Amino acid sequence: MDGVPRSLGSARQRALLATLALSCGRLVSIDTLARGVWGSEPPERIRGSLQTNVMRLRRLFGDDVVVTEPDGYRLISAPAEVDALRFLNLLDEAAGSEPAEERELLAGAIALWGGTPLEGVGSPTLADEWGPLLTERYLFAVERRIDLDTGVVADAELVAELTDLVGQHPLRESLWERLVRILARSGRRAEALAGYARLRSILAEELGVEPGAELRRLHAGLLAADVPGETAAPVSPVPRQLPFDVTGFTGRETELARLDGFLDEDRPTRIVVIEGTAGVGKTALAVHWSHRLRERFPDGQLFVDLRGHSAGTPVTPMDALSEFLQAVGVPADTLPSTVEQRSAALRGRLAGTRMLMLLDNARDAEQIRPLLPGSGNLVVVTSRNQLRGLVAREGARRMPLRSLDEHAAKALLAESVGHARLDAEPGAVAELTLLCGGLPLALALAGERASRFPGTSLAWIVDELRDQRVRLDTLRDPQDAGTDLRAAFSWSYNALSPEAARLFRLLGLFPGVPLRVETAAVAAGTGVLEARELMDRLASAHLLNQPSTDRYRFHDLLRVYAAELAEDDEPAEREAALRRLIDWYTAAVASADELIRPDLLTSDVTLEPADGPRLDFADRDEATAWYVEERPALAALVRIAADRGWASRAWKLAWLLRSFYSERHDQEDWVSTGEASVEATRAASDPLGLQYAANNLGSAYLRALRPDEALEMLEEARKASAETGGSEVTVAILSNLSGAYYLRSEFRKSEQVAAEAARLAADSGQRTFVPHALLNISASRIGMGAYDGAVEAALEARKAFADLGDRYHAALALSNSGEALAGARRFEEAEANCSGALAELHELGTEYGTIDTLITLTKIMLSTGRTEDAKAYGAEALAVCQRLGDPRADEVRAMLSVPPPG
Repeated sequence: MDGVPRSLGSARQRALLATLALSCGRLVSIDTLARGVWGSEPPERIRGSLQTNVMRLRRLFGDDVVVTEPDGYRLISAPAEVDALRFLNLLDEAAGSEPAEERELLAGAIALWGGTPLEGVGSPTLADEWGPLLTERYLFAVERRIDLDTGVVADAELVAELTDLVGQHPLRESLWERLVRILARSGRRAEALAGYARLRSILAEELGVEPGAELRRLHAGLLAADVPGETAAPVSPVPRQLPFDVTGFTGRETELARLDGFLDEDRPTRIVVIEGTAGVGKTALAVHWSHRLRERFPDGQLFVDLRGHSAGTPVTPMDALSEFLQAVGVPADTLPSTVEQRSAALRGRLAGTRMLMLLDNARDAEQIRPLLPGSGNLVVVTSRNQLRGLVAREGARRMPLRSLDEHAAKALLAESVGHARLDAEPGAVAELTLLCGGLPLALALAGERASRFPGTSLAWIVDELRDQRVRLDTLRDPQDAGTDLRAAFSWSYNALSPEAARLFRLLGLFPGVPLRVETAAVAAGTGVLEARELMDRLASAHLLNQPSTDRYRFHDLLRVYAAELAEDDEPAEREAALRRLIDWYTAAVASADELIRPDLLTSDVTLEPADGPRLDFADRDEATAWYVEERPALAALVRIAADRGWASRAWKLAWLLRSFYSERHDQEDWVSTGEASVEATRAASDPLGLQYAANNLGSAYLRALRPDEALEMLEEARKASAETGGSEVTVAILSNLSGAYYLRSEFRKSEQVAAEAARLAADSGQRTFVPHALLNISASRIGMGAYDGAVEAALEARKAFADLGDRYHAALALSNSGEALAGARRFEEAEANCSGALAELHELGTEYGTIDTLITLTKIMLSTGRTEDAKAYGAEALAVCQRLGDPRADEVRAMLSVPPPG
């Protein structure tokens, strides 16, 4: 330290320091440290033992060198101060440098090599994990430096060095190949043949295999020199061009297994296309898999970044072929002059070899085809496009890469922040994964950000990312353009046609999942066929996912990007698209209500003309299935209309949606859309709209058993109705007001308002509302103890509902009569009516309506001493309440003396 050597007394201290140093500047978790220090046999008190050894390190190096964090420890040091990391950094820096600079950097890295990696650190686990990686990088660096030394350093020196290296690594064919080649070119042919013979003997004895194709070709060339008129074949290098394997690669076990399955297929040339959106980890997976396969392709690995979607100009097939041909030994001055000739030359050069070719970031199939080798080789392609032609014509196997699931995302985040921190905030981890869309690049950036603020809650970072206006700015490193998701998305977007780009932007305005072709046609104001073609282009470019033939989905971050782009469009263009969407969806809900709640389609609810194909539903089930899928979009469109001041559109869509909200018990959406439409109609001074909006919201509050809020809202609706002389919804407002007074136990007031509603409904010819008012009168009389009058009103309501064909409310009226009879202690009649009502409700398949009936039956059973029957009815009532989230569950628990959950 500071130039002064320090002695570490024990193997455990050496292992602890080495484990920290190999991750210097980054958090090292307790689990990782325990594995590095004790391997598979940690002590019982891991934390205590680690604290003791850390304390000893601090005595040697200072208290501020090792920092304690909630999930582990961090060594405060720069990577340049750790030889192994400095070695790796120099090798990474050398890759892609100019030859002279590359040679200098490689020499500097090799000079750091001290023999067997991590020898003497006292950690077999570290040696097993890091030793093979460091050794492979070292040998690769030496081989590359020897290649660069050709013509600069005397062949005799290189032969001496290689002779020593093959003695240390006798099974590494790439070292033997260089030794034999240099011996041959320096005129030492006999020694070259002897070297080949020695390698062949070693491989046969140790592995039972022959040398690789390149060495066999080199040997054949040496032998050919004995034949008159024959010239020794030129010696070709064995390219090793794969990029450095990804550190901390995690997840993708399913994808790796599927890729291995492709490799085992009996095909002459295997082509695998790994495709997916920007940032999903295509290159990382391709490189990692390719490294796992290197030994199966001993004749070399070729790599090129085709820059199909990047800031630079895409690499042409001509240039890529030039790189590959030179990599396999074709001199630059002898390269053919056309793409076709170069392609043929490459196929000929690779014939009979076992070569792996990684073609990264391809733009299209035309960029790939000239590069394809002959049989026996493997081609791995990554692309943001689906490369459908390559699959159809060349038989490529496709591997679509999707976002990480929560488990894999957590494993990736743990690399940065540790498991303990993640386990402490499971909710924040789940939302962070959602906000990052499961994209590995976005998750890695979020994890890096969290690791910089170890004392900060993950919830704080999640809160930052919730604001989609800054999410893409937060998920980037301003010093590294390669981490800019917005830029990465732009390369795919910029390749679109103007029509497809416009649709992509407009779809960013749509709040729903999934996306249908009809939705796209409405948003863009085009026909369905044109929209289908444009959606297909977006899916091909992985700007949309296509989980089924007629459904599309945005990746969450791509939706954010599309919405950003839409902000640059003319406001009139954006607003016209949103109006088309709102009007079309409102018409679709109205079409569903013709089957579900036709009474909602009053003459006041006039709809705007809807552009786009008309949606018709065969039956209630089809309409409900559509609503369930589109529910988030429908609620969001109400709020969009309200936010933009389109009050009429907001209240009408919210009003028509109450059919589904009531039937499906979607209470949260019912209240939120109701509140948005009330605010919009107030701001617009729209008294008719306010009557409908406030009545709708009042109904939602009644369903939620919030009578005070319901009363306030319904009184506002009644006032608006009085100001305009009434409307078709006035009777409904009065009927709901009666319900609000009933829940407040103001039974006399409830009956008076219900009677007023009944008179008004009869006078105005609104037959459908008369029995609803009678039902409220019955409930009010039950509350006042006027049971005979309650029974009379309930049975009159039942007959009226039956005449209207409304079986559901007829059953509820029968149940009301049973409740009134039970209040009058006429238990036998009460049980008969309630049992009949329950049977009808079960037949109709409506759970919500059964709750009050089951509660009444429970009370009847308790009153008549039938405890077991009471428990059975009560248990069914409680189960329904819990399924639907109904607040009456507390009443049922009280009757059964069942404690609340948790």
